[in-house]
Amino acid sequence: MDLKKPFPVPVVSAAAARRAEDPWYAEPQSPVPGVRDVVLVGSGKGGVGKSTVTVNLACALAAQGLRVGVADADLYGPSVARLLGTGAGLAHGEDGRTVPALAHGVHAVSVANILPPEAALAWKGPLVAQALLQLFHEVAWPDLDLLLVDLPPGTGDVQLTLLEQVPVSGALLVTTPQRLALADAERGIALFHELDIPVFGLVENMSHYVCPCCGEHQPLFPEGGVRDLAARRHVSYLGSVPLDPAGQALADGGTPLVAAQPEAAAAQAFIAMAERLRAAVELERRALDRSPEAGGREAHAAFWEQLLD
Repeated sequence: MDLKKPFPVPVVSAAAARRAEDPWYAEPQSPVPGVRDVVLVGSGKGGVGKSTVTVNLACALAAQGLRVGVADADLYGPSVARLLGTGAGLAHGEDGRTVPALAHGVHAVSVANILPPEAALAWKGPLVAQALLQLFHEVAWPDLDLLLVDLPPGTGDVQLTLLEQVPVSGALLVTTPQRLALADAERGIALFHELDIPVFGLVENMSHYVCPCCGEHQPLFPEGGVRDLAARRHVSYLGSVPLDPAGQALADGGTPLVAAQPEAAAAQAFIAMAERLRAAVELERRALDRSPEAGGREAHAAFWEQLLD
C-alpha cells in the first residue's frame, strides 16, 4: 500500500474491477485473510477518546492471549501510529503487500505510518474508499483473532463502505457523558442496528476524575446518561474510564496506559472492558455457528448483496 503517491481513481463496479484485475480488489463481504473477527470502534463525534480506547483495548486483549490487530480507518485524523509509537515507515513482504507494524503485542497499520504528521490528506470519496479496502486486502495481516478498526467520527462514507465491503462481527461505540455526545452516539447505534450489525456495547470515557492524593471519584459530567442510553437502545454498558493525566502523557510518548501502568484505575477499566468485549464476540460467533439458516455469515453476506442490488 503506497500512500506516497496519489491513487488512481478506483473502479466503482464489481464487473469493471474484475476486468481491470486490480490487485487490491476483493468481492464485497470477502473475508480478510487470516482475520477471524472484525470489530468496529466508532463514536458519534470527535474528541471523546475513541482512538485511545481502541489502542488500550487492543493491548488489553493482547495481554489476555489474543492475537490482535488495529486498522486505523480514520484517514483524515489518524492517531493509532502515535498512540502505539510505531513511528514512520512500513515494511513490505515478498509479495509486495504491506506488513503491519508491531508494538506492545499489537499489529497495526495507519496512514500516519506513511505520511508525515503535518500532511493533510485531501482525498475525495472514491480515493478514500479504495484506501480503506487496501487496509484490509493489501496488507499482510498475520493470523489474528480480532482486528479492531478505529473509525472516524460520525456515520458517513467510511462506515458505509466498510459495512458494505468487509464482513464485520460487530461494533462498539465510545462516548463521553455529555448530552451532545450521547445524542451522536445514539445515531451511531441506530446506524449499526439498521444495517444488521450487532452493537457489543457502549464505553463511557472520561466519566470522572480520580484524585491522586485521596482516591476520591469526582464526576466531570452528569452521571447515568450513558447507562440510560444503553438500556434504552438495548445494548450493553461495557463500563466507564476515568480521566487519567498520566495516561495522556504516556499516550503522547507512544505507550498505552494498559502496557505501561496496568495497575492504574483507567487501565483496570480497559482490562475489564476487554474481557467483556471478548465474551461478546465469542457469544456472537457461537450464535452465527448455530444459525438455522445456511450459515450465519452466509446469511449476512446475502443480506448485503440484496441491499447493494
